[in-house]
Amino acid sequence: MARNAPAPAAEQDANASGSPSLFARKLAPRHVSTFCRQLAVLLDAGIPMVRALKILGRRTTGGGMQSLVERVTADVEAGGAFSTALQTHGPGLPSIVVPLCRAGEKAGELSTNLRYLADNLDHDEAVRGKVTEALIFPVITLLFTIGTLLFILMVVAPLFKSIIAESNKEIELHWLSRIVFNLSDMLASPMVRVVVVAGLILTIVGLWRGASMRSYFLDFLKLRIPYIGKMITIGAMARFGKTLAALLRTGVPVLESLRLARGTVDNMAIEAAVVDMEKSVENGGRMSAPLEQHWFIPELARDMIVIGEESGSMAEMLDNLSEVFRAQVDQMQGRIVALIQPVLTIILGVVVLFVLLAMFLPYFSILMQGTM
Repeated sequence: MARNAPAPAAEQDANASGSPSLFARKLAPRHVSTFCRQLAVLLDAGIPMVRALKILGRRTTGGGMQSLVERVTADVEAGGAFSTALQTHGPGLPSIVVPLCRAGEKAGELSTNLRYLADNLDHDEAVRGKVTEALIFPVITLLFTIGTLLFILMVVAPLFKSIIAESNKEIELHWLSRIVFNLSDMLASPMVRVVVVAGLILTIVGLWRGASMRSYFLDFLKLRIPYIGKMITIGAMARFGKTLAALLRTGVPVLESLRLARGTVDNMAIEAAVVDMEKSVENGGRMSAPLEQHWFIPELARDMIVIGEESGSMAEMLDNLSEVFRAQVDQMQGRIVALIQPVLTIILGVVVLFVLLAMFLPYFSILMQGTM
């Protein structure tokens, strides 16, 4: 599947990137990408590996990279292989780093593989960032709406209620006003306020934990969300395709490439489809065979993987697929942001308007009685 690979297949360990400890610090892909690109430039200029690493060790900052480079430099200077040093000291590195570096060392084309790696990490971050950006605005707007309503109910509504009480006039409250004032009375209770604050804290903690704690059921539900689900799917497939193409092109075996590329997929339902691809390849079948069983895999992805298998140009097909999906993510992100912003703004305005109207209705009744 990777006939034109610049580096031969390397003997891969199932844990090629090291065994990350529970407290291992995950290195930012952008820092790793910068390091790989700079190291490739120095190696292409004819600078020996140890000297190149020492140069980068003095200039590399941020994200724990300087410490990593210093430890890797010490191992390489002592006669160790670069990829082995990365595996030993870099449990926080992305999973594809060690296999690509090891394959490049075997072929004598380490700088070429480092460039592939840097491009892949940059692409992965770009796609991931675009999908995330499209979901940030709805969350911020929702939190702002909740905060605004709580302020009105806890601060503004009691003021209007005191004005009505001081008027000494009997007023029949509209049902909308009764709802708002009853909610305000509930929030005036210290116990209820504690519950509300605790609920907000738990919500924030839940959102934060959601970034690290994943659930197949929740990930599957995400794919069911109209439009959003499709955007998540093609974003994940873009990252997966780019990573798999880079691994195949540099000579990493197909099965190991699938396992490593699976690490770039942030959805457990899509991961399950990749696992089925791995099982098919392991049993001597085709990579594309299980994809028909997963409705969320885009038809274009299935077709291009089939063409790649039949033509022997899988890496090229995956690269093309990744570019197509990346462009689609860009378009979908623009559309969803353009749609969500005005819709949520209107919803926010309508909710606040009804709450304010509910409070002003009794005040208007007082003014009307005063003029009679």
